[in-house]
Amino acid sequence: MKTLLLTLVVVTIMCLDFGYTLICLTHKSAVFETTETCLPGLHKVCYKRWYMGTSGDAGCAVTCPRKLPLEIVVCCATDKCNR
Repeated sequence: MKTLLLTLVVVTIMCLDFGYTLICLTHKSAVFETTETCLPGLHKVCYKRWYMGTSGDAGCAVTCPRKLPLEIVVCCATDKCNR
């Protein structure tokens, strides 16, 4: 009985969402992509930036990063939106 109760508690905790966490891409290629789970309550946007056609970086941020000259920065606020 204790085992069943413990199992139910663990499953309940795993199924609860204690706050929405944003998921952003950190790398994308034709073969694979990697993601990052943003810190809830801190990171609000996903970003992607590149410079003159060369790939740059991507990930989570508190605010949209500043754009440097000749750089393109795209920010968004939904899961994996920074493709």
